[in-house]
Amino acid sequence: MQEREPRGAAAGPGDAPFLAGDGEMAQRMRDLDWSRTPVGPVETWPQSLRTAVSLCLASRHPIEIWWGPEYARFYNDAYRPILGATKHPQFLGRPGRECWGEIWDVIGPMLDGVRATGQATWSEDFQLILSRNGYLEETYFTFSYAPVLIEDGTIGGIFCACAETTARVLSDRRLRALRALGAQSAAAAMVSVEETCARSASTLAGSSADVPFALLYLIEPGGAEARLAAAEGLSPGGRASPERIALAELAKTDAADAAWPLAEVARTRRCLRLDTPAERFGELPGGPWPEPSREAVVLPLARAGQAALLGFLVAGVSPRRALDAAYSDFFELAAGHIATTISGARAYQEERLRAEERAELLAREQAALAEAERHRSRLETLFTQAPAGICVLRGPEHVFELANPRYLELIGDRDVVGKRLRDALPEAEQVVVPLLDRVYATGEPFFGNEFPVSIERGGEVEERYFNFIYQPIYDAAAQVEGVAVLAFEVTDQVRARRRAEQLAHALAITNQDLDQFAYVASHDLKAPLRGIASLSEWIEEGLADKMNDEARQQMRMLRGRVHRLEALIEGILSYSRAGRIRDKLSLVDVGAVIAECVELLAPPPEARIVVGDGMPTILAERVPVQQVFMHLIGNALKHARRADPVIEIACADAGDFHDFTVKDNGPGIPAQFQERIWGIFQTLEARDKLEGTGIGLSVVKKVVETRGGRVALESEPYAGATFHVYWPKRQKAAS
Repeated sequence: MQEREPRGAAAGPGDAPFLAGDGEMAQRMRDLDWSRTPVGPVETWPQSLRTAVSLCLASRHPIEIWWGPEYARFYNDAYRPILGATKHPQFLGRPGRECWGEIWDVIGPMLDGVRATGQATWSEDFQLILSRNGYLEETYFTFSYAPVLIEDGTIGGIFCACAETTARVLSDRRLRALRALGAQSAAAAMVSVEETCARSASTLAGSSADVPFALLYLIEPGGAEARLAAAEGLSPGGRASPERIALAELAKTDAADAAWPLAEVARTRRCLRLDTPAERFGELPGGPWPEPSREAVVLPLARAGQAALLGFLVAGVSPRRALDAAYSDFFELAAGHIATTISGARAYQEERLRAEERAELLAREQAALAEAERHRSRLETLFTQAPAGICVLRGPEHVFELANPRYLELIGDRDVVGKRLRDALPEAEQVVVPLLDRVYATGEPFFGNEFPVSIERGGEVEERYFNFIYQPIYDAAAQVEGVAVLAFEVTDQVRARRRAEQLAHALAITNQDLDQFAYVASHDLKAPLRGIASLSEWIEEGLADKMNDEARQQMRMLRGRVHRLEALIEGILSYSRAGRIRDKLSLVDVGAVIAECVELLAPPPEARIVVGDGMPTILAERVPVQQVFMHLIGNALKHARRADPVIEIACADAGDFHDFTVKDNGPGIPAQFQERIWGIFQTLEARDKLEGTGIGLSVVKKVVETRGGRVALESEPYAGATFHVYWPKRQKAAS
């Protein structure tokens, strides 16, 4: 005899066929030890529960089952997104109150009523405030609670078919607000700018669930500041609603004390999102919600096609909604309507002030009306059309039932509605139809990423690349009746990436060739130079008794120029590699690096080098850091031109940079030469007078700038020089 599995163990598909399925929830139900839940072991479940669970798991519609007096929970894969980020999977099989505690005072009595009366309920676009993503969220659902009878005729549980309608409800609500704003455009030519702003702000206040507070600022003549023209939700003149805001660029020290960042929005002409306005202004109104607004947006008010900026809209974001793409589009459209209305009102005022200009003003009014109409047209299509190509294919022959303009554009603007795909797109049949057949047969979606498809456009067949989804469409009997297609063309991105990869490979090969050439060239150039130097020494030794002082001086000059040429070759190599050769980043103790540089340079005893306290440890490449300080300290020693040279090295905080300074007490550098010294081969003294290649400072500049920093110089004649190296605190690794 086979031993029976102990009570309470997880149920396999053979033991509980009603839990069969490939979905996540079917597997979780099989794995769960139901004996530890209010439902009890699987083998004790009544047939009605088994049937209800089987229907739940097989359905592609969101379904939840509440079982027993504690309303223990079952749900399917389609219901899973409703639980958000925090309520799955820990509440499977647990009492409903544990999962939905924040709304139990609402749905608990509804469930009790169905259980007590046996009468089903129907709720349409029902508001529920859920806590499923880390904050209280405004949501809407259409759902029904229906009793599930067990074998003795009593109610064992409640079957809930539901659909989240949040997106549609919010879209309808925002659409009404935008229509109200758009309706003001026609009347804008009859009222002042001030009245227009007040009406627009009042209209936004009527949609306080989406706009908890709103401020309208208009740019004053001259553009130096913006003036508060209307406010809703905040009292004018408060900390968060100052009467005037300067538009001049603010210094870093004043940025923390500034009001809304209107200057930045004026510069970028883009919406700016502020996710922590409470840190600057304290708690801000949350509209109808008890929580304060956690985010705000600042949008420019400008008419399309005109360079002049009219002003700014500052709006609060609902504390119970995330600022997603649809919400952002709502704010953008609201700002567009307000800008159009203000523009129309301003045009009316200008007409009253300048009658020799009526024709021009009439044209502006007509343009404002036309723009308002364009906004209304855009509004009508915003919620029905998408930037992606979308089509619906019906039946096993994949007949086009619907295709939006973007999809028609992707396939070359063909007339496809009512035609089979194999007839409408014959060049793509062999690739596309088998995929559609598989989705239609299995009910499993297909995701294509950079998928190559041959498409005819303009009479030519060309391979193009698409990201797309083939999603099965089910009928009332849960049978696949068609396929929905969502497609984006990514041909340009794929080709650009491949071209970039080819260029990067070619560049790497070129750099290798350059390095090899530089090595060979330096070796071939320095070898004869060393021979010349050695030959001069042999000549001088062999003719020592025959050479006069002038001849010996000439020989020494010869060797000096040979050594200078060797240094020049080495310097050129260092300069060429400064921007290309990159090492791995590591922690570098700058104080230790400076000490090593001083030891290697071996300054004369009379020289004094002072290194300040607090030298940082930075994440950088050690060798380039050492190069920078070797050249700067070496230059200071070389050009001291006094018996008591002093070099002071320090570091100060400069925001995102460390400001390293190397200060000397040498002769200084005149202002007219301070830019010149950073160039390659640039020296301020004749090379016969002072040995040097003129490359050292150019290497310093190139090393620092290729790491994201910059260099600077402060100097006056006869007062020494201070070299600044601004090294980034966060250096990026070489790609």
